[in-house]
Amino acid sequence: MKDKVDILLVGQTPPPYHGQAVVTQMLFEHDWDQLTVERLRMSYSDSLDDVGRAGLHKIIHLVQLVWKTWLIVFHKRPQILYYLPASANKNPVIRDIIYLSAVRWLFPQTVFHYHAGGLPSYLDSCGLLGRLAKWCYRHSDVSIELCPTDDSPGEKFHAKSKVIIPNGLEVARVHRDRCSEKFRALFIGGLHPGKGILELIETAKLVKGKGEDIEFRVVGPWSDFEFKKHVEGLIDSYGLQDYVFFVGSRDGDDKWLEYANADCFFFPSHYEAENFPLVLIEAMGCGLPVISTNWRGIPILVGDCTGAELYDVKSPDQYAQALITVAHDRAKLGQMGASSEEYYQQKYTRDKFIARMAKVFKKTLLRG
Repeated sequence: MKDKVDILLVGQTPPPYHGQAVVTQMLFEHDWDQLTVERLRMSYSDSLDDVGRAGLHKIIHLVQLVWKTWLIVFHKRPQILYYLPASANKNPVIRDIIYLSAVRWLFPQTVFHYHAGGLPSYLDSCGLLGRLAKWCYRHSDVSIELCPTDDSPGEKFHAKSKVIIPNGLEVARVHRDRCSEKFRALFIGGLHPGKGILELIETAKLVKGKGEDIEFRVVGPWSDFEFKKHVEGLIDSYGLQDYVFFVGSRDGDDKWLEYANADCFFFPSHYEAENFPLVLIEAMGCGLPVISTNWRGIPILVGDCTGAELYDVKSPDQYAQALITVAHDRAKLGQMGASSEEYYQQKYTRDKFIARMAKVFKKTLLRG
């Protein structure tokens, strides 16, 4: 028999690129020093538009994951199952019910790490499916949550302990390479209605109507073709071709260059599963002022940082005025950027995040 391991990490890593996958990749790549760790990658989706959808390939992959988990348990006897539960979506919840029913009983301890928001409330509305899912999530040894919330999975699913660990990540700083003096507001994220894309278009329309010269640069993949066509129709009808630019996905240095070439970060999200968006941490780490919304975990994420201003959801008039104000006040812009970067260094670095996670893992093992 091979050497025993302390923890089995099970989670999705990129692709596709989204907050949960990026954070999981950090955990997979880290050298855990005093902990012995086995990694098992979930790969249900290769693109954002496939996330949450059913498919034969996903059923096959689920069966493979269960089989691989059984083999790891038989050969290496991990003490802790670390798992990232589903978002508030039917198909991923069904996936969790099947996987956890098949494997959770094999592990002495379970750590659930909840990234998406709204899961307990969603399950309350799902009848039998919701009851089955709650049974699978119940009584974990640790519930890791990104921020305090009234809809706490740890409390609703009766975890033995709950800990708040905000996400953190390593930010790459690259040199600005554009010469234009035109003010640039950057959005990065999935191009989904809930992320505020329609509000971004309406904001650009208001900015244009006021005679202001602000460029909206939008980075990310489309959620579906019909939504893309609808948005492109609005761009044409409003005459925003010189104001709003959709540039597709950006990864690695190309993504960091987008941050470097921006003047502020604009994130008008009201996405149902929004919880603790990593793009806001990236923006603050890159020294960008943030214009965003009072939604879900966003107010907790930015806290008392004077580099971020939050407004009502679905309020393009408020967003337009905020962007115009910072575009005309370069001193304020610089102060907000410096505050954002300082706040990131205090709270959201990769080292701080990993240290908090290691502490939870070690404490859980000692309790076992």
